[in-house]
Amino acid sequence: MAAEIPPLPTSPWQHLPKALFVAVLLAVIGLFAIEPPHEMLDKARFIGFAICHQMPERSFFIDGHQLPLCARCTGMYLGLVTGAIFLTIRGRTHAARLPPTPIIVTLIGFIVIMGVDGVNSTISIIPGAPQLYHTTNLIRIITGTLYGLAISALFPPFFNAAIWTQPSGERTIRNWRELVVMLIGAAGVVAVVLTLGDWLLYPVAILTLGGALGLLAMLNSVIILSTMKLENALSQWRQMALPLVFGLAAGLIEITLLDALRVSIG
Repeated sequence: MAAEIPPLPTSPWQHLPKALFVAVLLAVIGLFAIEPPHEMLDKARFIGFAICHQMPERSFFIDGHQLPLCARCTGMYLGLVTGAIFLTIRGRTHAARLPPTPIIVTLIGFIVIMGVDGVNSTISIIPGAPQLYHTTNLIRIITGTLYGLAISALFPPFFNAAIWTQPSGERTIRNWRELVVMLIGAAGVVAVVLTLGDWLLYPVAILTLGGALGLLAMLNSVIILSTMKLENALSQWRQMALPLVFGLAAGLIEITLLDALRVSIG
């Protein structure tokens, strides 16, 4: 019987292209971290400047500092993070089915409510323009939170169906009871934030911007996987590490460019 041919020895050099790619991505993230602004809140405002109008009169202040996102955007990402925590606790990070139809309609209603309030709020900037009602930062954070919860339940099925070889047949939200639990959790988070306690400044900034960067990283990772024809090619979250690092690095570049564009147009 012929002797088995031993496998060729591996060389660290064969991993060089991938290593270089990872090094470039980490360099982009590191450069963003060490470049000015250096103070954490200033860096947070820099990130927020790309995705939010940051109007002082439509933002909350904690300990004399304006939060990096307006009231509505703060609610959006608090809702998104609350929904993500719920899905993680329930073991549905691979869930690829939408909630039942009545709940989908309700979640779409949350999105519409925020849209109506956003348009009504924007109209108020125009002198003499008629408004449906006078909106406030309390209404903004509530409608934003409802929107964030809706996205946390409606976005994952499309994301999971696009990347996993065997996406879960679970629904993100199974029934009304679970939706009520999510709403109660989100209401509790908003109630705490509305106390505007001094200790909340950094946690709220980190949670909201973490949610924004996480969503941006996930969207960019799907784009790179689709470009590389790797849809439905992954089976574990650890395999998403590199695409998510790419997504984060790309997101930071996008934020920098959006900031530059916003400054250039005044």
